[in-house]
Amino acid sequence: MHRSGTSLTASLLQSAGVDIGQRLMGAGKSNLKGHFEDLDFVEFHESVFHSQGISKEGWTLHRSIQVQEQYLAQAKSIIQKRSSKSTWGWKDPRTTLFLNFWHDLIPEAKFLLVYRSPWEVIDSLYRRSDEVFYKNPNLAVDIWVNYNQAIIDFYDKFPEQCVILNIKQIALSSTILLETVTNKLKISTGSVASLYEEALLNDQISSSHRSTLIKHHFTEAFDLYQQLNARANYTNYALSFLDNEPVELPSYKAWVLQDWLEVRTLEKDLKLSNYQQQQTQLELERSQSQLQQTQLELERSQSQLQQTQLELERSQSQLQQTKVELERSQVVITAMESSKFWQLRSLWFKFRSTFGLAEDISLEPGNLWSRGKYLFAVLRVKGLKYALSKLLKVLSQKFEAPTLPLEIPPEIPHSDDVNYQKWLLKNYPDQAELCKLTQTVETFSYKPVISLIVPVFNTPEYFLRQAIDSVLNQVYSYWELCIADDASTEPYIRSILEEYVSKDPRIKVVFRTENGHISHASNSAIEIATGEFIALLDHDDLLTPDALYEVVLLLNRHPEADMIYSDEDKIDEQNRLRDPFFKPDWCPDSFLSRMYTCHLGTYRRSIVNEIGGFRVGYEGSQDYDFVLRFTEKTENIFHIPKILYHWRMHTNSTASSLDSKNYAVEAAKKAISEAIHRRGEPGIVTAAPGSVDYHIVRYDIKHYDLVSIIIPTKNLGEMLDKCLNSIFESTTYENYEVILIDNGSTEVQAIEVMNKWQTREPDKLNYYSLNIPFNYSKINNLAVKKARGKYLLFLNNDTEVVTPDWINAMLEQAQRPSVGAVGALLLYPDNTIQHAGVVAGIGGVAGHSHKYFPTSSQGYFSHIKTVNNFSAVTAACLMCRRNVFEEVGGLDEDLAVAFNDVDFCFKLVEKGYRNIYLPHVVLYHYESKSRGSDDTTGKLARFIKETQYMQSKWNIIITSDPCYNPNLTRNREDYSIKI
Repeated sequence: MHRSGTSLTASLLQSAGVDIGQRLMGAGKSNLKGHFEDLDFVEFHESVFHSQGISKEGWTLHRSIQVQEQYLAQAKSIIQKRSSKSTWGWKDPRTTLFLNFWHDLIPEAKFLLVYRSPWEVIDSLYRRSDEVFYKNPNLAVDIWVNYNQAIIDFYDKFPEQCVILNIKQIALSSTILLETVTNKLKISTGSVASLYEEALLNDQISSSHRSTLIKHHFTEAFDLYQQLNARANYTNYALSFLDNEPVELPSYKAWVLQDWLEVRTLEKDLKLSNYQQQQTQLELERSQSQLQQTQLELERSQSQLQQTQLELERSQSQLQQTKVELERSQVVITAMESSKFWQLRSLWFKFRSTFGLAEDISLEPGNLWSRGKYLFAVLRVKGLKYALSKLLKVLSQKFEAPTLPLEIPPEIPHSDDVNYQKWLLKNYPDQAELCKLTQTVETFSYKPVISLIVPVFNTPEYFLRQAIDSVLNQVYSYWELCIADDASTEPYIRSILEEYVSKDPRIKVVFRTENGHISHASNSAIEIATGEFIALLDHDDLLTPDALYEVVLLLNRHPEADMIYSDEDKIDEQNRLRDPFFKPDWCPDSFLSRMYTCHLGTYRRSIVNEIGGFRVGYEGSQDYDFVLRFTEKTENIFHIPKILYHWRMHTNSTASSLDSKNYAVEAAKKAISEAIHRRGEPGIVTAAPGSVDYHIVRYDIKHYDLVSIIIPTKNLGEMLDKCLNSIFESTTYENYEVILIDNGSTEVQAIEVMNKWQTREPDKLNYYSLNIPFNYSKINNLAVKKARGKYLLFLNNDTEVVTPDWINAMLEQAQRPSVGAVGALLLYPDNTIQHAGVVAGIGGVAGHSHKYFPTSSQGYFSHIKTVNNFSAVTAACLMCRRNVFEEVGGLDEDLAVAFNDVDFCFKLVEKGYRNIYLPHVVLYHYESKSRGSDDTTGKLARFIKETQYMQSKWNIIITSDPCYNPNLTRNREDYSIKI
């Protein structure tokens, strides 16, 4: 049973060559070396316990658990996955109550039954501080008896297939364990060095009076322990290591006063707690009084609000008239922008920007000289012919640019966002294109039925009809609309749905007799679905006419796809579009910060059924929980970078504001927390900086291994001193070293700073001199050879740590096998953003996300404030595992200055790792002050060559960054729409 030394036993068997599972439970406070429990079996046992109202730990007095038929397939699947292994097994104390079940499934199995004295197990259970034992201390004895009686019953039934061992025999010598397994169970094992540590198997209680108390007052437990000893496979030497015979109860001087003292100490603590509780109660009463006063003020405010509402309604009609005038003005603006004069004006500004004349300050002699040197470098590297051809290409593109129409076609939606309206004019399918798509459908070799799932409850009639009509208007006709009415109280709902059912046989409706909320309603709709895929549509939202066409087009190209999601926007009550959300491809870590895939989501129905559809209790974030579970079953996840879904904004809709559904936020946190624990990466879920709507996962650190902070430096003593001071004075993580590589400093102050910190931190700082021409890649590669850490943290000398637990936060991510590089939020001294992830393709190779944005900004759909996957992060502050760094060959020394960190991150992506940006790790970055500016012709020539090198090597990722979106600009770092 629990706390009986089974973890030690399992670890020994594993080291001797027994395969005890690939997905093992990690270490914890009660098992510092690891639990060595196969999570497949643990989760199976816990599920069966849960179905019978038993705690997941198995605190029950049922001697044998009856496994229902519904769990049999899962158990067989677990066994089947391991059937090809020669010698395998598992460890889980809960198995004790399932011995007969597993014996029936695996008749040839051998069973190693480990036990421990009742007083030691009971003491260990008490130290765990489980609440169940506070309420009923005797339960610990009863559970020990129950579990160990189950062991004896099973052993007596199948003695040839079982071995019983006292954990003290195993702790005494691993040889005893291996010989017993080999001789009695006929299982061959390898040799093993003992892993036993006395501190991990505390037996001090054996020498106390507790064992005597068990003998005198819990005779059933003591007698059962004697029966176990009689069945155990002892050697003479092992017998001497077992518990001494309990003696007569000693006098009160030996133990009674000690227990009395402990009771009095607890009473003292209890009195203090009661006092604190009384004080808290007084504070609560005062708060309630203030709350009542606030309630009165709120009622007065309510009256004023009603008056304001009347005034607002009067203003509404005036606003409508203003909108009409605004639309007329928009037509005039569009006409102006379409004119040749406006094109020439734009071309002039482009010409000024290209040659550094965009602002008056650029006309100063110094700036003109800098631009001149840049042009000279371009001509030197690329030649006059190249420069002229590029200029002519820009000119021709400007003059040949198509003019915008003066009027918006009736089939194109309207938007108050001028840039988005331009995008819609260019990308939204018009009637002619929709006709072509309809014809194309018949050429598809694969035309699966898509079941649209729509839960309905008291939807406004206008919105409901629009939602259904948007399905009827699909150019792809192989669909079915599965609607579940969740016991709507509005009488018109039934008549509308019955009307549509009579119009089209593809529309199916189930009328629920009681309201069960969105999860129940969605599952009711799924039950009547027959399509190979389901797609989710809210009852007031709209699909674009080509939505299902685009989904099936992708399925014809990628029939293996299990999940498909598209871009989306929002639609207001006047049917005007806004807030287009152009999403990245599948980024699992971004998804753990926020539910970004949303709409339109299409899912293979067989997997939907496998995971049980939507779970009750997650309403408001039921789709988030659904996708978290769905994506654990498949990696075939595809993204369509097109707007295919209009999310309705109106009062109380989630699209309008998450604040209108606060319960959705709590449900999301619950779903994320369960997901990371299911995946074997436990941690806690906290709110993202400056937001309650989005989340940050702080993973448990499994091992506090050595982190090597690598800092190349040259001169700039004051800056270096600030950097080192921030590390040594602020960092809360203890196990780190600093590798300082001096690249030929000549400044006296810089040398003094290095000597000062080496003297002050001799155990943590190691200082090496490397006087070679500056090559960032070579310097860092050499530094890695000097470093001893399992983790490498590359850091610029012109940085300053702001977040004290920065190393902890980065290590939480870097320890995960799926993660490559981990980056941070870097700020300029004026508190604007210098780095929040790197986007491939910006500026020709790569650019920093949200550069120059204020720190308070949320960024594009909260990118700044949430954890996100990026194709690259800057090495100004970058952590990775040493083995990952070595796997991709470190930094490319052909890239001496620019893009070496980007190239390194791209190599990680190529190997299948994911790079991560962390908003909660903040540093100041004074950006490349050591190296100086790149305004000499030689440096510019080198920069252009490095740019060409990257564009040639990484053309695919630069032209199509999976963590970005092709509908967003690559000319700026602000995530604006590409027109």
